[in-house]
Amino acid sequence: MITGSVIANSPLLYGMIAIGLAIVVVYAIMSVSKATKKCKEAGITSDTIKSVVKGTILSSIVPSLAILLGFVTLSVSLGAAWPWWRLSVIGALSYETMAATYTADGIGVALADILSSDATVFGAVMIVMSIGVCTGPIMVALFAKKYSMGVMKAKNSKSEWGEIMSGCFFMTMFAVYLPIMLLTDLPTTLTMVVSLGVSIICGTIAKKHKWLNDFIMAIAMIVAMASSVLWVQLFK
Repeated sequence: MITGSVIANSPLLYGMIAIGLAIVVVYAIMSVSKATKKCKEAGITSDTIKSVVKGTILSSIVPSLAILLGFVTLSVSLGAAWPWWRLSVIGALSYETMAATYTADGIGVALADILSSDATVFGAVMIVMSIGVCTGPIMVALFAKKYSMGVMKAKNSKSEWGEIMSGCFFMTMFAVYLPIMLLTDLPTTLTMVVSLGVSIICGTIAKKHKWLNDFIMAIAMIVAMASSVLWVQLFK
């Protein structure tokens, strides 16, 4: 029997991911080059451009740490290659973990046993994670421009519809994720409570120190993930 670990650690998968990441890196370099050229044509000085690049790099470090922790978590169940690809290109930690868990549960396999199970289980997880996340780019390509223009128009008008629409969007997100966090098990619930508490504390501090706004989500994720280890050990 070919197990999931054979696929997850295959040279072919690593090679395909390396090619994909190379394409993304080249595209990013081309975008930065074109953006820099446009900035210079607009009269923006090199010092200003360097300052923006430096600030962007610094503000990306902490969120990257949270992604790194997510990579370590997923690599235990899915190997290193696939989470590396998912979290470095298009995936999000919350979605990837949820998709992998639900797929494994549907098949009747524990998330921790995917690599030791039949390769078809790992293949099913890869397919679900890939197809599900593709809806984002497709929806953006078809509707993002019209949606964003509508939101901007609503916010610029005297009507309160723009604020109501934004609030409804976030309430929908809460309605999707909160039941999962609250009803799965006690460690999951406590982890969510810790994340909420850290977010409130950081948000309060950020009222006086605006720079902290860029790091609230990453800090909450890191602290919550660290606390989850404690909760699992206490209530396993």
